[in-house]
Amino acid sequence: MEDDGSLQITDAPRAVLRESAGLATPDAGVVPALQLTGVSIEYPGRFRQPGFKAVSDVSFVINPGEVMGLVGESGSGKSTIARAVTGLLPVSAGSVDINGTNIAGLSPKKMLPLRRKFAIVFQDPAASLNPRMSIGESIGEPLFLHEKLSRADLDRRVEGLLDDVQLPTNFRNRYPHELSGGQRQRVGIARALSLRPSLLVADEPTSALDVSVQARVLALLQDLQQQYGFACLFVSHDLAVVEILASHIAVLNKGIMVEQGSTEQVLKYPQDAYTRRLLAAAPVPDPAEQAQRREQRNALMAAGSTVE
Repeated sequence: MEDDGSLQITDAPRAVLRESAGLATPDAGVVPALQLTGVSIEYPGRFRQPGFKAVSDVSFVINPGEVMGLVGESGSGKSTIARAVTGLLPVSAGSVDINGTNIAGLSPKKMLPLRRKFAIVFQDPAASLNPRMSIGESIGEPLFLHEKLSRADLDRRVEGLLDDVQLPTNFRNRYPHELSGGQRQRVGIARALSLRPSLLVADEPTSALDVSVQARVLALLQDLQQQYGFACLFVSHDLAVVEILASHIAVLNKGIMVEQGSTEQVLKYPQDAYTRRLLAAAPVPDPAEQAQRREQRNALMAAGSTVE
């Protein structure tokens, strides 16, 4: 069948299914950068209300150097997983293995030496930086805490990181309020990469930025991923962004993993009805195709309401 750009679901070719079949397991002889096994995350209840299970029995693998996109609508559990992966939220069941070490349930003291192996870039660059610290101090803080560098070595590393994220080295003396949103996010990326982590978690890193700025930050992330070689869990609701960056995709719906596979398989041959609705809702620049997708989305939504 010819690909006319519209959302028409067909069976995936066997070659595509074979290619994606191994994505749920580690490569032979390779320790995964990140492996979630049966992870559930529950928020405790308040005021005698029962707890809320935000994530249920999620499993996936990211091998070294791979980028996996984690997609789903707001409230699907994407950011909850991102925070659990970086130790900011506890898991109620399952394991979170980073470079072969299960961090689930570790005390803050035991977590400290492992924190240099992973880092997170947050959605809101303004909220993720201390307004009382200069840009140089924010970027250099992890280096100071973990590597105890001399002042001269610290300055050189900070300037090198600023150069990596394409910011002038004199920005090290500025404060977050003096920078634009895109510049602040570049600072957040530089801080996250300061300890050369093997795993980067990017939690909707471009959603708070203007469209033109988003494109530049995404291009920067691509370049840095190739330069540093880190594995990346890229959390986003934007399928177009994930398609650019990710080699494979996992789809969350109400805290449940409904589909995962190679980017080609998930975007061209989605198997789950929820994934199809996400694709149908994705905007495209062609008005005629957008109208067609809107009709298809309405049909999918109507079909889904009869079975859910």
